[in-house]
Amino acid sequence: MDVLGDILSTLQLRSTLYFRAELSAPFSISVPEDRQVIRFHVANRGPCLVTLPTGEAVRFEPGDLVLVPHGASHVLSDVSRQAPRPLGEVLQESGFDGSGPLVYGGGGPQTVIVCGYFAFAHDAVHPVIASLPALIHLPAMAERSYAWLEQLVSYMEGESRDQSDAWGEIVRRVAEILFIHVLRAYMGTHPNSTAALLALGDPHIGKTLALIHADPARDWSIGALAAEAAMSKTVYAERFRQTLGTTPGKYLVDWRMHKARALLDRGDLTVKQVAWEVGYESETAFNRVFRERFGITPGRFRTRGAVVAGDDPDSGAITESVGSSGKG
Repeated sequence: MDVLGDILSTLQLRSTLYFRAELSAPFSISVPEDRQVIRFHVANRGPCLVTLPTGEAVRFEPGDLVLVPHGASHVLSDVSRQAPRPLGEVLQESGFDGSGPLVYGGGGPQTVIVCGYFAFAHDAVHPVIASLPALIHLPAMAERSYAWLEQLVSYMEGESRDQSDAWGEIVRRVAEILFIHVLRAYMGTHPNSTAALLALGDPHIGKTLALIHADPARDWSIGALAAEAAMSKTVYAERFRQTLGTTPGKYLVDWRMHKARALLDRGDLTVKQVAWEVGYESETAFNRVFRERFGITPGRFRTRGAVVAGDDPDSGAITESVGSSGKG
């Protein structure tokens, strides 16, 4: 089971190209906050600085990729670090209408970057995504450059515009592959990656995550998962919490609800069938947990095709049986 692929597919990852920006020094552009997206920038020509409100900054060169995982506001600038102009003003001043490149700057040395974002359906949250750092910089090396990303994202954007019968699935799958590549490249170049990312490859926790994702409907107990991990229940539960920031029970219940939401989005199953698919013999129990997690009943979600995000109650806080109300 490819756990990372399953996470991105279930959370309905998608990718969109903002624009190709042809910037000339001096320039300084303030990109507004949007916590619902994971922004990325790829340098095609010339250096560029990305600076977060905290002061954290990176300089990226041609072939480099920069990711802003949690949609924080940030400044794109040349090395002069002038006072930034809001992106909205820059777009208006440049006359950018969404087609062709954004051309802006003072007429000096040119920097060309490609800007876009990843997003998930319905504000979906998962420990692996939530644990990413505020800024990720993947520099180009002799054996790896991200210059190809411009062509790939342009292809994705072209498919979206053409609206061919298969365009949605094509763009979704390409976005998923691209994001998996980016995360794995980050893990490969940062041995001290976040614990949640490292958990995917952990021989103990990673094994049990694969089991949960392969069969979320199973009535997993902490004892059964600990046995699969070759650990005592106490050690396993603590290791799981340290790596993923949650309990095994809470993780399973949350994952079941993510799977349920994706199945409801498909629209070809009844609520009762979805409940069974994710491990609930009782439709009433399923409705209760789904509503606690997302603030809306499964029936209304299926009808509306949208979710109102609510609080994240500890509906998985259990002792022995990890999947309460689950089927065997």
